[in-house]
Amino acid sequence: MVAPPAKPPATVVTGVEGLWTGATTDPLNVQGVVLENGESWSILTDTVGTVVGMSLGTVQTAGPDVVSGSGRFLNVVDEANVANRKTEPVSYTGKYAVRDSVQVTASNGVKFSGTYGVLYEQPAVVSELLGNFTGTGIGNQVREPLISVAITTGGLVSIPSYPGCSVRGTVVPRASGRNVFDLPLTFSGTSCPVGDGVVIQNVVLYNDTTQAIVIMGQSASKAQTFFYTGQKT
Repeated sequence: MVAPPAKPPATVVTGVEGLWTGATTDPLNVQGVVLENGESWSILTDTVGTVVGMSLGTVQTAGPDVVSGSGRFLNVVDEANVANRKTEPVSYTGKYAVRDSVQVTASNGVKFSGTYGVLYEQPAVVSELLGNFTGTGIGNQVREPLISVAITTGGLVSIPSYPGCSVRGTVVPRASGRNVFDLPLTFSGTSCPVGDGVVIQNVVLYNDTTQAIVIMGQSASKAQTFFYTGQKT
């Protein structure tokens, strides 16, 4: 059996860029990424792994260890509680160490401590994504379980689990060279989890060891969002 080719050496990471995992004082578990352009994306889960919120915004650094950011927090509800959806502005400040740790306090008093994930420094390889995933889809903050995502040759993505809705896109490595993918998804149909004809620009994280995938995105207007967490089957 021929061993797979070795991955290229890691690229240089600066500032607070990277994959981050940790917990808040709520307490909630947080998994997210700060991209090379300062965009931040994260997903929050409770102690049993249920997605309860999403955070997206931008991050800035000042000097070698000071970080600040702003954005919005979106809670996640089930279909029976759509009226309880909320979007809250949030800002935060704190300290970080490059490729190591981050500690911030949000404007609502919640604190977050996270550690850096070196997986971020590996190149994004589309062939590792190929297969079928089962997990939770979250369209405009509404949670739906047992959603399947299929990724086939060439990075073609489809989500067949929404009756009367066609979801199509192509996943490609992000130009930064980090272990992050870009995925524009077009939703077509009146029963889609977002509006008919809406294009959601997503970032995709994939762990080739645990085979877990996270998809996080929003429309150009930022009015509509789609998130997904799943496991390869």
